[in-house]
Amino acid sequence: MSRTIILSVSLCAVGFLGLSASAQQYCTDGGDFCQQSRYDYYRNKMWPLPFRAQDTRAVLDHFAVQRNNGWKLHNTIGASMFDPITQQLTDSGKAQVRWIVTRAPLDRRVVFVLQGDAPNQTAARVESTQLAISEIIPVGPLPQLYVTDQDAPGSSGVYQTAITRAMQTSVPAPRLTAAPQTP
Repeated sequence: MSRTIILSVSLCAVGFLGLSASAQQYCTDGGDFCQQSRYDYYRNKMWPLPFRAQDTRAVLDHFAVQRNNGWKLHNTIGASMFDPITQQLTDSGKAQVRWIVTRAPLDRRVVFVLQGDAPNQTAARVESTQLAISEIIPVGPLPQLYVTDQDAPGSSGVYQTAITRAMQTSVPAPRLTAAPQTP
């Protein structure tokens, strides 16, 4: 009986060693299974680090889009910056163009002109804006100029002045109660 036990144990050991040797040989030849297993093991072991940059980029991309749209609206020469009859830049429009061309960050020196109701209005607005830019920068490369259909939020100075004056005239006179007399 002891011979049977020894023989069965030795056969199991030889079989186990033979299987492990064949598994090692399988993994050393660069098989897809072993390579993928190693890849998955180390990926799971290092789990949060490989994905942090992607997560950060996914969040920050939205802010970059918002920042670009904000600069686009800020650099838009809207309807209130043009004379409604001649489509020439008003003084405030020229001041806005001057700020964009001279003071905006270099990578943000792009002028957006709001398109008019008709193509000839748009052409007059673009020509007026290009003339204003060329007066500011007579020599050298000029900033890019694009036509847009999004108007910048805002209103004319006349409208804002009327609102401010109406608010100031509607403020009631201050009424203070007399302070109590203390003996």
